[in-house]
Amino acid sequence: MSFLAVRPALPQDEVFLHDLYFAVRGPEFALAPISEAQRLALIEMQFRAQMGAYAAMYPNSCYHIVLLDSRPIGRLWVARQEDGYDLVDIAILPDLRNKGIGAALIQRLQADAQQAKLPIRSTVLRFNPGSLRFHQRLGFQIVREDAMHFHMEWQPPPLL
Repeated sequence: MSFLAVRPALPQDEVFLHDLYFAVRGPEFALAPISEAQRLALIEMQFRAQMGAYAAMYPNSCYHIVLLDSRPIGRLWVARQEDGYDLVDIAILPDLRNKGIGAALIQRLQADAQQAKLPIRSTVLRFNPGSLRFHQRLGFQIVREDAMHFHMEWQPPPLL
């Protein structure tokens, strides 16, 4: 039986986080009509921009490394706010997706949110139907939408 855990990210996790981003987002850039060097530079720029944007938008948050049997396999970034939890990002290595890991992580977060009686908010890109289905399976509802995103929320069920 495998053991799933999370721990705060450390400076030495930078290489793993970089590799994770390339593994998850690299395929999106595979068909771009640019050289391999340009593609790698573009993905690198996107990685740095994402990390900077998340840190600026959620200054009092921290992100966690997801571990499976002590091996880093993903990232979970959650920001606790006064009025709820913001699921900033969840990323699992592509070869370990669809094995229930992401769902287990979100269910743990939902248990915490249930205890705190707070909702969980998440934003899903419109062109990511897999992420939309993932959130909906876990009880998230679309509360508003714009041209690029579905803004979703999970509400803790009332206690009986």
